[in-house]
Amino acid sequence: MPLSLVLDNIDAGIAIYDADGNFRFVNTKLITWRNTPRQEYIKMNVHDFADVLDVCVFDLVCQTKERVCRLQYYKSYPAIDGPTKIRVVTGTPIFDEHGNIKNVISVMQDVQSFESLVQSLLTQNELLTVRDPKTIEKVEIIAKSSEIKQVLQIAASVAKLDSSVVLTGESGSGKEVVARYIHEKSNRSGKPMVSVNCAAFPESLIEAELFGYEKGSFTGANQSGKVGLIEAADGSTLFLDEINSLPLNMQGKILRVLDEKCVQRIGSVKTKKVDFRLIVATNQDLPKLVEQKQFREDLFYRIHVIPLRIPPIRERKDDVVPLCLHFLHYFCEKYHIKKSFSDEVLQEVGNYTWPGNVREIRNFVERMVVMTPPSSEIIWNIPKGILHADSAEKKQEYNPLSRNEAAPRLSKEVIMAALALCNNHRAKTAEYLGVSRRYLQYKIKEYHILSRCRYDDEGALRQAYSPKKELE
Repeated sequence: MPLSLVLDNIDAGIAIYDADGNFRFVNTKLITWRNTPRQEYIKMNVHDFADVLDVCVFDLVCQTKERVCRLQYYKSYPAIDGPTKIRVVTGTPIFDEHGNIKNVISVMQDVQSFESLVQSLLTQNELLTVRDPKTIEKVEIIAKSSEIKQVLQIAASVAKLDSSVVLTGESGSGKEVVARYIHEKSNRSGKPMVSVNCAAFPESLIEAELFGYEKGSFTGANQSGKVGLIEAADGSTLFLDEINSLPLNMQGKILRVLDEKCVQRIGSVKTKKVDFRLIVATNQDLPKLVEQKQFREDLFYRIHVIPLRIPPIRERKDDVVPLCLHFLHYFCEKYHIKKSFSDEVLQEVGNYTWPGNVREIRNFVERMVVMTPPSSEIIWNIPKGILHADSAEKKQEYNPLSRNEAAPRLSKEVIMAALALCNNHRAKTAEYLGVSRRYLQYKIKEYHILSRCRYDDEGALRQAYSPKKELE
């Protein structure tokens, strides 16, 4: 039986190149993927597809002179209109008698087709079971951009240590995902990470949840008592999300636990040794909160050992399309449907600023999947109003964290007009301008703006005036 006939009947794309990357053979599967005749392939070189591939496995094989397996993002035919897809590519070198690469064999498997096949087999075979994803810890991080790759590189390097990590970043940027990544790379990964959203508990209950309590400690308490979340993290990782939301008195108790490595339940006179690794996250400026007496300075310096900033999506544009494709695949599997994005949709999402970060991308993809009619497999466009670009640009423009960007816009006239509109209420004026109250006070002093600003009867802004001068 001819070898070519065997290769043509394999349900995976197979290509054989010479040492220069020229095609010497392609099987039927690869021909159908790009709708290119075999005789045309033989005239081409692997680098002719550089504009539709994110990585050339052939080049990696030639560089390392060993087998290489990579995830490859590629544009389906035609390149201009086809959606971006993912496949697993394995390149294997064939050497001549002198140890030089003579040929490279590439085997390509479409990820979505392969996973659909696996799911179909699992459904048919009652002896095979799928683990409930809620019972296992699995971290899926899409890291295409250099910015997030650098973050993960640092996270992996500190994972084996027990030093405290402070994750900062905007809401929805993936701080908890990075925390789980650090935990799974650490020596404590044998136990599940204990995650606590400090903003989710009312002040009256946060102590009982964190420290636990003995039976009969207070009215309504569990009769058998309760193990606190800190105690539950013994031997593992304790992740405190939105730590800036902790009340000041609770911050002091957390500091004591960190210093003494002991926890005491409510209603108990005994302490228990605990050994955990602390990771905290915040979307606020902790040094500024310390300055405003809203966060304990001693706790800040106790936890601020390894700071790690998670960049927002607008700073890592290369992750947008891969994230959209990742969530598209996830929701297609979840709802048992088949959808793909058109090139126009992928271009539009790539140009959007995503003020809600990864969380907004996930919700957007789910909405597009469930809103598209079941009969349509391709999502050709985004309905108007789904992406609020104008709102996102305004939010970014008046971001209170962007002091350097906000400062040039705050001219004397702008501040006076804002004061007049807000009835001279400085806190409201600061919020309206998107700056801190302290920064507003500084600009008022710098511009020598007097006590009040107001409009005349015709709606025109009058000069700032002093009540004392008017009385005179």
